[in-house]
Amino acid sequence: MGQGKKPEGDLKTKRNRRAFRSEFLLFLGFFFILWLFSYLLTIRFPMFVAHLQNIVAREIAFTLEHLGYRFSLTGSSFMFFTDHGGENLIVIAECTGLYTTIIYFSIVGAYPARIGEKLIGLLIGVPSIHLLNLTRMVFISLVLYHRRELFDFFHGYLWQVSFAIFMLLLVIFWMGKIVRHPGKAPGGGKSVSGETPATG
Repeated sequence: MGQGKKPEGDLKTKRNRRAFRSEFLLFLGFFFILWLFSYLLTIRFPMFVAHLQNIVAREIAFTLEHLGYRFSLTGSSFMFFTDHGGENLIVIAECTGLYTTIIYFSIVGAYPARIGEKLIGLLIGVPSIHLLNLTRMVFISLVLYHRRELFDFFHGYLWQVSFAIFMLLLVIFWMGKIVRHPGKAPGGGKSVSGETPATG
């Protein structure tokens, strides 16, 4: 009577779960390798990080100058001349968006997608992260200039959380709009059962 024989659907579900676990563990392993390698590069080449800090500082200075604010810039260190006295702001490595970019790069690099799709993801994501970081740094500079007591909240909490959410939204957008998953036609519809979508 077929007793003891598991339904074909259950076996297929278990196989799919095992395959998903294997792919997920592979993704995590590859992600960690890419992240660690990229992070070690920042330690190996500190001059690159210092140069990036100076670039971000000059971009902040350019924006603040056009907004009419008074300050002096030495390397990556700002001194703001405010009504309540001088305020110092130093652009450190964490202020450049570098480490968020490394995490984004590692996710895109580890995700099972085509090379072209990964390149598109990086071309969209890396400049977007940089622009948001510049906006963040200008904003907290203005907070420091006008409302020193709010600086720690915006710098240490609100913008950190917002930055992480923005990066995750970039990843979701890339996975949903750019990456072509197996079984999905280029136009967004499903491919015919049993046929393999063409790879470009």
